[in-house]
Amino acid sequence: MKIALTGGGTLGHVIPCLSVMDTLKEIDPNINFFYIGSEKENEKALVTNRGIKYYSVKTGKLRRYFSLKNFVDCFLIIIGFFQSYRILRKERPDVLFSKGGFVSVPPVIAAHLLKIRCITHESDRSMGLANKINSRFCECVCLGFKNENLKPPKYVYTGNPIRRDIKNLKRVKGERKLILVLGGSQGAVEINELIYKNLDKLLEYADVYHQAGRFLDKTIKREGYYQTEFIGSEFKDVLARATLVISRSGANALSELISVHIPMYLIPLSLNASRGDQIENSKWAESNACAIVMKDKEAFLKDICSIITNDELLAKLEEAAKRLDDRDGSMEICKVILRKE
Repeated sequence: MKIALTGGGTLGHVIPCLSVMDTLKEIDPNINFFYIGSEKENEKALVTNRGIKYYSVKTGKLRRYFSLKNFVDCFLIIIGFFQSYRILRKERPDVLFSKGGFVSVPPVIAAHLLKIRCITHESDRSMGLANKINSRFCECVCLGFKNENLKPPKYVYTGNPIRRDIKNLKRVKGERKLILVLGGSQGAVEINELIYKNLDKLLEYADVYHQAGRFLDKTIKREGYYQTEFIGSEFKDVLARATLVISRSGANALSELISVHIPMYLIPLSLNASRGDQIENSKWAESNACAIVMKDKEAFLKDICSIITNDELLAKLEEAAKRLDDRDGSMEICKVILRKE
């Protein structure tokens, strides 16, 4: 069996694809894979380092507003479609699995025209524009969150794919509490500024491990503070030690943190910087009592100090996450991919 994977724009689309691939390999080591992705080097490297053939295609960003860039991007999407068509006609996979993102649209449409089974996955509470388009050409849309308005068999609630080494992670306690700060695959200036501004006070209560992205400030050094641009293979070890995670509220991060039952303090992207998906995700997490959501930057330090020093609250957040950890998203998606018509 041969399976094509696609998705990109950020690593948040690529990593879940690889999580699904790992689970498929556990089920059947003889499955062959190849990836159709963007021309971004970090995305390509993540896939090729796993020994997977990678095809780069042109693509354009899908915007919901008028911009002159839309005309150029439409042209790039058309080029990407013909590139994808040639790749898929050559490789002839049995299934194409899409994780969304603007790079996935040309391969999905091309696969549909070639009569290749297409399955896409939506991580967020609300569907992104790419997946709204993809859903028209896919046999099935896997959902990361329950949605009573989207019915089977077209829509299936699978949960979100979790990296296998994260799913099986056992938490450990260190000598000091640890605050893990995650800025997403590209980092987050807003979160970095909050950490830098309040670092000395935070270090009174816990060590701080800070994934700052490309915006990190190398001049800031303190005992008990470690910052890095990107957390690699050591991520699972740091996560196992974390007492509290400060994070954006992207669906993938949210799902992985829930699977490890770690208390969360969420700082969602605003409507000015996103389509509002992170705001919806954070509201869902807060309504299910597994996270505290930042309402005001001025309250950040008070919020964190009140959480990290309150063992009873930390325990309640952890228990709420355990209740939500109700399925293996990667395995459920694999069942859909391998399902015979």
